[in-house]
Amino acid sequence: MNRPLVALLPALLLAAGCASSAPPVPPAQVTETEAAIRSAENAGASSGAPELLDRSRKALAAARQASSRGDNEEAARQITEAKAFAAAAEARTKAEKVKRQADEARRQADELESKTKQLQERARPSNQ
Repeated sequence: MNRPLVALLPALLLAAGCASSAPPVPPAQVTETEAAIRSAENAGASSGAPELLDRSRKALAAARQASSRGDNEEAARQITEAKAFAAAAEARTKAEKVKRQADEARRQADELESKTKQLQERARPSNQ
């Protein structure tokens, strides 16, 4: 009865060893992720995409925790997630800014068109 368990033990130990056999996250990746978060913050993501920025920060913190406990695979996954959320936060913020600028340009164009029509009407010779 105990033989199957004894036979299974080496396989379980091997599987456990493989789960943590991923290489540690290089410090450069952590630095890149921190830079991506700063870039998103500088773009205005704190107000433009706060939920994405928050998820990025939390993923970076989770990556650091996973790394400290030796779970390199989880740390790498969290680093990738943190970078992706930071990039999404920055992109959303920039897209909103461009949309606001386009709306303003459209409003100004409409205003100019209206003024042009008024000037054309004034410039027409009156039919008397």
